[in-house]
Amino acid sequence: MGIIHVAGLGPGAVASIPYGTVQLMEKGLPVYLRTARHPSANFLIQRDLPFVSLDSFYEEANDFSTLYDRIVEFLVAETDREKEIVYLVPGHPGVAERSVQLLQVAAQNGRVKMVYESGQSFIDDLLFKIGVDPVDGLLLLDATSLRGDMLQPKAHTIMMQLYNQAVASDTKVLLSEVYGDEWEVVIASSIGIAGQESIQKVPLFELDRIKGIDHLTTLYVPPLQAERLYGDWSELVNIVAALRSPNGCPWDKEQTHESLRPYVIEEAYEVAQAIDEGDVDALVEELGDVLLQVLLHSQIGFDEGDFQVRDVIRTLSAKLIRRHPHVFGEASAVTAEEVVQHWEQIKKAEKSGQVLSLLDAVKKGQSPLKESHELQKKAAKVGFDWPDIEPVFAKLGEEIREFQEADTDEEKEKEFGDMLFSLVNLGRHFGIDPERALALTNQKFRRRFLHIEKELQRRNLDFSTVELAILDEFWQNAKEKANS
Repeated sequence: MGIIHVAGLGPGAVASIPYGTVQLMEKGLPVYLRTARHPSANFLIQRDLPFVSLDSFYEEANDFSTLYDRIVEFLVAETDREKEIVYLVPGHPGVAERSVQLLQVAAQNGRVKMVYESGQSFIDDLLFKIGVDPVDGLLLLDATSLRGDMLQPKAHTIMMQLYNQAVASDTKVLLSEVYGDEWEVVIASSIGIAGQESIQKVPLFELDRIKGIDHLTTLYVPPLQAERLYGDWSELVNIVAALRSPNGCPWDKEQTHESLRPYVIEEAYEVAQAIDEGDVDALVEELGDVLLQVLLHSQIGFDEGDFQVRDVIRTLSAKLIRRHPHVFGEASAVTAEEVVQHWEQIKKAEKSGQVLSLLDAVKKGQSPLKESHELQKKAAKVGFDWPDIEPVFAKLGEEIREFQEADTDEEKEKEFGDMLFSLVNLGRHFGIDPERALALTNQKFRRRFLHIEKELQRRNLDFSTVELAILDEFWQNAKEKANS
């Protein structure tokens, strides 16, 4: 097994090359540079120290992942051939060096023996030059593999490997979603190299318009100020926690899971209404209200020592992965129907050992009207249903009579429920969604009632002084107007 010494060339200035690295260069071992496009490479040239540049790999690779894989395979092969080599990288070998990380994996797998040498990162100089103390919270990211979920807008953020305009453009798009186009960022180039160092502040939207972006360019993004953090998840969690804190809102502090129950249902209906009306702005707002319910219940759970929002997220994440083996596992599903089949099979397996009913598939938490419709559909699939429509009408008539004959309030409530259930069943036989049908009727009632109010206002009349016959006349006018 060959030996590979991995060392850093420092941030760029010859003076920043560690003495240990200089000694390593002068041992007479074959030297390989990840890139000769680094100021410190001139040190080797000036001292007539031979080296092999790996810049050709950059020209051949289509992406950075492939690039680093090929570099590592080449170095391992060279180590086997030469028995002992030196691999030099810019800066510090342990900071933002994907090829070094892959070499560590190769070493762990017994393919090569890796000796970790010294180096100096550009980060020390950069932080000093821009006046940032990492103790305040520092996030280091690779711009070539950046994802939106990596961002932490409360922390000082440094984006390394900015490389070129294309990477800068992709980075700008992702950052703009969180920080906004006008947020001021710092572009730092050739830090620590006398006569070449450049630090400039620009609004984020200009990031990919700056000339001279190259492999020695780094981006610094200052933390967002409090009033601009409203799009951050942790900030929202903190706001809800503040509402229920000792100095928070009196109403929010008094709420319990039970007291908030009606609001969960109400907010879900308002989401559905926004969807029905095709109102995107309202949908955004109503989804926020539903999310508020989730966070309030999670905060109550935390306050009572039962659970917290991370438990909610963790449970949901595990369920989504478990019930989507066609995405996260080895199973396959091409159609939506196959996905539903997988989902039902997994749910059944999760409940193994329990006494299951066919009707367990119908959720109990939905509106009673919707639940009755789904219960009837599920029962009908196994043949528990009227064969034609006439018995359905007869059953509805029977329930109406029983309601009329009920004596006590308790009996009337029971028979009224039976009557509604039969009415839902009648609609089901005609393919009518009871919730949508009732929603349409509610909308119609609102329009007609508004017509009555406008007529009263136009005539300087009031509900309290107008006979029902007049109101009914206005109602009929509204019906005729709608039908005309």
